[in-house]
Amino acid sequence: FGRFHHVNGMHEPDVDQVHEKRHYKKMLSSKEMFGLSSYWFGWSALMGPLLFIVMPVQVEQLSGSERKAIELGNTLILGSIVAIIVAPVSGSISDTSTHPWGRRSPFIATGVVLVTLSLIFMAVANALWIYKAAFFLLSVANNIAMSPYTALVPDLVPQPQRGVASAWLGVMAFIGTFAGGAVTYMIKIEYCLVPLGLLHAFTGYITIRLCRERPLVHNRAPIHCCRRLMYLFRPLCNHDFRVMFIARFLMQMGILTVQEYLTYFLKDAVGRPYTFLGYVVGKDEKEAVSVLFLPMLVASLISACLAGVYADRTGKRKMVVYVSAGIMMVGCSVFSFSRTFTMTVFAALIFGSGYGAFSVIEWAMATDLLPNPDEFAKDMGV
Repeated sequence: FGRFHHVNGMHEPDVDQVHEKRHYKKMLSSKEMFGLSSYWFGWSALMGPLLFIVMPVQVEQLSGSERKAIELGNTLILGSIVAIIVAPVSGSISDTSTHPWGRRSPFIATGVVLVTLSLIFMAVANALWIYKAAFFLLSVANNIAMSPYTALVPDLVPQPQRGVASAWLGVMAFIGTFAGGAVTYMIKIEYCLVPLGLLHAFTGYITIRLCRERPLVHNRAPIHCCRRLMYLFRPLCNHDFRVMFIARFLMQMGILTVQEYLTYFLKDAVGRPYTFLGYVVGKDEKEAVSVLFLPMLVASLISACLAGVYADRTGKRKMVVYVSAGIMMVGCSVFSFSRTFTMTVFAALIFGSGYGAFSVIEWAMATDLLPNPDEFAKDMGV
């Protein structure tokens, strides 16, 4: 970081201040860890089933079987474009917020309210353009909340507890995704957005309530809009951060390509009946995808816990990343050759074994590589 200096009028913190901030972070209790990770549970319970089950089914209902994949892709592109812009901007604004609730909580609360409204519009949409507009609003709201939320970990968690915090987040994510999958399995697609939205809102409230932020007392001088935009991607000048960015981009592109079209894969490539070891476990694609969550999440949960403990004790995080990425590659290869639901379940089990370990270690590495402690939310948004 260097000593005190000015860059284009920006007052940069020196290394002593950075170490002082980190030194005085108190160790978090289990209750505080629970509060920190609660919103991750609700977010996973909503976004996992929404993207992998609900949206593919609803888009097909509104567009027809012939254009389902194209229209789903077009809808998701809208969300991706929004994320590129809103996530770092929201994070950058929250980094300098002096709100009495703290820097992050107001943005989480705003995002939760807007997500709830957008889910209502998605539930009642009777035309594809209305559905796309509602999803666009959902993407805006989600990114308003998520960049500030992800900054809570480097904000509040001391360095020795980063691995534990990542494990809490990983476990909450897997349990939340499983809970959301159970809701979509038991409730019709038309009605499942209501309980998922309520769960998402409630866990957001828990996080805001239990994560006691200290308001930012001394704000920096106001930053001009154009200059703020120029600073958004400044962390990419850091070599380690840039490597992490590129690796995460490639990995997430591969993971989401598989997950987003899993419903259509089951329908078009595997086909009914959806049986496992001779037992019918799903009457349609919606139930079949929900069933696939179970082996994938159980494997993810076990591997996440083991990887977190191993990485904290040995410090060999890169080794965990290499091995877990290779396991996911094997799982995707099995998917590509699978033509029975039983083989697809085993592919999900293999994929989950790698995904759990990778997601936990990736989060810990990302928080460790943030170059500026005064811009955690913006950098996490990038």
